[in-house]
Amino acid sequence: MLTKLINKKFNCISRAIDMLCLFIGEDYSFVSERGKNIDVAEYSLHFQTQWRFREKETILLASRDIYIPYNEDVADDWDFNVMGRTDDLSSVFDVQKKLVEQKMQGAYISKCYLTESKDLVVEFSNGIIFEQFKSTSKSDEEWRLIDYKLNKHNIF
Repeated sequence: MLTKLINKKFNCISRAIDMLCLFIGEDYSFVSERGKNIDVAEYSLHFQTQWRFREKETILLASRDIYIPYNEDVADDWDFNVMGRTDDLSSVFDVQKKLVEQKMQGAYISKCYLTESKDLVVEFSNGIIFEQFKSTSKSDEEWRLIDYKLNKHNIF
């Protein structure tokens, strides 16, 4: 199943609350059940577990960045889930993701595999690696691969 992602281009990163959405492949649009046109990519990986983008030993973006304010001088009631704010009021994730997306332009997936412990590793042509870490000792849903063209959700 993961082999279908090989040679597919990086598209973009987004989030739904604290779930990472990593879009892969060409732009794609579909009409929702409610009749709304939705722009995505051919594939999307959805994660509600630990993950990170790294370049060699440097972590560029990681799952906990969603919960950390980019600027330390924010109100005590700062909420990570408000999007569309200026950088100084946003999360580390919302600011750093823009930089990661710039680095990822033109990159495609060169390798994609599961480790012995069932963690996902995605290697990109530009040397950046995406890693997902299984966060429980029990079997549980860790992530999904969505094929929008075939309307298929594969749960891992």
